[in-house]
Amino acid sequence: MPADRDDEITRLGHTLNRMLDRLAASAARERRFIADASHELRTPLSLLRAEPDVALHRPRSAEELTRTLRSVDSEVQRLIDLSHALLDLEELGSTDHLTRAPVHLAALLNTAVAPHLHTAEHAGRALTVEAPPAHADVDTRRLRPAISNLVDNALRHGRGPVTVTATLRGGRLRLRVTDEGPGFPPEFLPRAFDRFARAEASRTSEGSGLGLAFVHAVATAHGGTTYAENTGHGTTVTLELPTARRLPRRGRGRPWGRLDQ
Repeated sequence: MPADRDDEITRLGHTLNRMLDRLAASAARERRFIADASHELRTPLSLLRAEPDVALHRPRSAEELTRTLRSVDSEVQRLIDLSHALLDLEELGSTDHLTRAPVHLAALLNTAVAPHLHTAEHAGRALTVEAPPAHADVDTRRLRPAISNLVDNALRHGRGPVTVTATLRGGRLRLRVTDEGPGFPPEFLPRAFDRFARAEASRTSEGSGLGLAFVHAVATAHGGTTYAENTGHGTTVTLELPTARRLPRRGRGRPWGRLDQ
């Protein structure tokens, strides 16, 4: 469409072009979803078929059948987790699904961290939250599991204490999860947030490689970004999101809310 005209036909043309762009983006997301699902579901489905076949090949003891059922149960849970992760990523392909509302940062972070306190305590590791007395306009339903994914990664692959920090600067909210582990392999950092990307050292552990991809999708849907870096004493993964506003400080209390384990 000509850029130097502003009549009804030109405006209609621009409207149609935007509609076609949205349709093309939707079709691309659907193709990617189908490709990802078929690629990732193939292995657990094959194992689900193989386990009963082997068990039925000859009479098995109760102990052997129990092991088979536990293995099948594990693969079923893996399928469920993969399906949920893929559907969440697909839904986040459009910001239309975001529901922003003011949320208190300390409450948000404490809620995201709470399910991991027992794991941290059992491992003898400190799990700390630091957040200013402020609200931010975010989609809590999406951001909470993103933070939880980062904490889970830090506890699973990192070492030492884990710190979850929120800071506000220049109208942007910055969320960091830091641990004192060995960090990401340098060659892995550029693709850390790609779908199904997993560092070689973690390929034998549980996980689908979708956790960081989900975190990145949440940040992107909010108009933000993500990045990971190896520090001199560990690893830091950061979500940086626009729009956050401070609450007036009440009284003379501490400027940071902390939750220590």
